[in-house]
Amino acid sequence: MTIAAERSLLTRAAGALGQACRDAGLDSTGFTLLRDFANTVYHLPAQKVVVRLAQATTPGKLDRLTTSVRVTRWLLEQGFPTIRPLNVKQPVVAEGFLATFWHHEEHIGPPPDPAQLGPLLRRLHDLPAVPFELPTHDPFGAVRRAILASLALGDDDRGWLLERCDVLAEAYYERLQFVLPYGLTHGDAHRGNMIRTRDGFLLCDWDGVCAGPREIDLIPTLQGVRFGLTERQRSNFSEAYGYDATRWNGYRVLRDMRELQTLTAVLRNAHRDQRAHDELEHRLASLRAGDERLWHPF
Repeated sequence: MTIAAERSLLTRAAGALGQACRDAGLDSTGFTLLRDFANTVYHLPAQKVVVRLAQATTPGKLDRLTTSVRVTRWLLEQGFPTIRPLNVKQPVVAEGFLATFWHHEEHIGPPPDPAQLGPLLRRLHDLPAVPFELPTHDPFGAVRRAILASLALGDDDRGWLLERCDVLAEAYYERLQFVLPYGLTHGDAHRGNMIRTRDGFLLCDWDGVCAGPREIDLIPTLQGVRFGLTERQRSNFSEAYGYDATRWNGYRVLRDMRELQTLTAVLRNAHRDQRAHDELEHRLASLRAGDERLWHPF
């Protein structure tokens, strides 16, 4: 996709926002763009609402977003501290996008610490079984699609990444013996998906919610040493959750898988964003060299 096409996409997203809001009975006047990366995210200040737009062509996205809304409504019934979906029929299909609507929560204070995520995940994993079907955890689907679709990869890097996915899936992941129970998992649990409010912490961004091994919710924080987390922060997180997955013999497999998964957003954006392009090259060089150099959050 060219830069002009990307700009056209953002223009279409703004048009889709207006249609989706009308369908949901909301006024989009005065909207502001919060983020344009994996999703296009808008704030409606007058409505105190956040609207998330995803491209409708993404495989399985409608079912994923329907599940995220359903799960968060169920979590609220359980008293779990989560971002709140609006009480409207959603997702809304609008001009090639899927829109979901969420109450805007004001961020206060410093960014959350990993130790504050541990109790939230323990509480999530201790909930009773969800009374409806969840999608099954698919650790390689999104990253494989991003690798195949990326306009920034050469054939050599694309082939290496796909082979890396295959090796991790077939030689390692499929043979793991998990320790924690199988069940409801957030799917992308890290402190960047926490909100600090006046009433406490909320967990947000439930697009990846699924049924799977609970270890996958611990790995994003433990793999955070790539992004500057200290050993003390990782240790405090594990202590707060009540289990140290780094002592489990499958940890390195999930860590290596997570490193591939973190490429997804930069793969999608590297052709149109110089920072994403530079970071993709940096991470690819690190992965291919097998070193542990620091990566930059993106």
